[in-house]
Amino acid sequence: MRNIITYLLLFILFQTPGCQSNAVEFERTKVTINNQKFEIITTYSLFDDYINQQNNTDLKSASDNIIYEPLRKEIIEGAEAAFMFETIHIPYQTGDLLKKEVELLRSSNFMDITKKALLNITSNLPGPDTKIIIMPANPAMHDLFVKHNLCMNGVTLGSGKIIIMIDPTFPQWKKTLPNVLAHEYHHSTWISRNWKDSDFTLLEYLIFEGRADAFASNLYKDAENPWTALIDKEQEDKVWKLIRPEIFMKGHERINKVMWGNADIPVGSGYAIGLHIVKSFKQNNPEYSDRDIIDLNPEEILKKSKYD
Repeated sequence: MRNIITYLLLFILFQTPGCQSNAVEFERTKVTINNQKFEIITTYSLFDDYINQQNNTDLKSASDNIIYEPLRKEIIEGAEAAFMFETIHIPYQTGDLLKKEVELLRSSNFMDITKKALLNITSNLPGPDTKIIIMPANPAMHDLFVKHNLCMNGVTLGSGKIIIMIDPTFPQWKKTLPNVLAHEYHHSTWISRNWKDSDFTLLEYLIFEGRADAFASNLYKDAENPWTALIDKEQEDKVWKLIRPEIFMKGHERINKVMWGNADIPVGSGYAIGLHIVKSFKQNNPEYSDRDIIDLNPEEILKKSKYD
């Protein structure tokens, strides 16, 4: 998952301390759009409390107690992919950038952008009732965001369970948000219809991401996922030849190296390949809508895409 956006998985694991945080009152907006119920949650109070802990030098403990434990309690229960929470579980850096992010989000019209996007998204793909948590991006990610022209990342923990982290200091964030919402919502909807377990084959995961990116880029063509454009066609061909013999094999380590790179595979290769397989399928099989494609077997999608 991008949440992935989605778009970013950092497999850095931290153990949650045994102490429990006090109950937190999130800011909640409940809306019904196309007969689907949405609860959009903002986290200003959490980050106000966190920023006020200026003398706390133990960022891991403070992050766990003030930010992550309340989030975990709010969204983890019943989440099919609850383990994905650990991909965002990184101590928050404090300082002026985090303060600015909170101020900009608080004063923005992101709620209007979100509601308008969800109206468009659900009109094209009905899905489950959904909880969406919006929070400022971790300043620790800022340099990576700059390097890859990102401004937010998202993660989908299960059916109707999405977290999106936004850095509103980037000028393109308002244009990017609908695309990220569409991507993570597609993951959420796929999980609600097709989830069995997390033991994906490499092909299954490529198509999982490719379907979400194709759906989002079809709705928002001017804000495609930057992770799908980090390699050129020649690099993509080389990577595909390298991984083609193992696409029916399972294993998170195999998936991670294709998505995030190693000595032989450039970072982002899996996102580019997955998107281009699904786009090729759609071009060669125009009779299939996004509502059809979401349930198709990945092997059928690859075969009919003629990507090989």
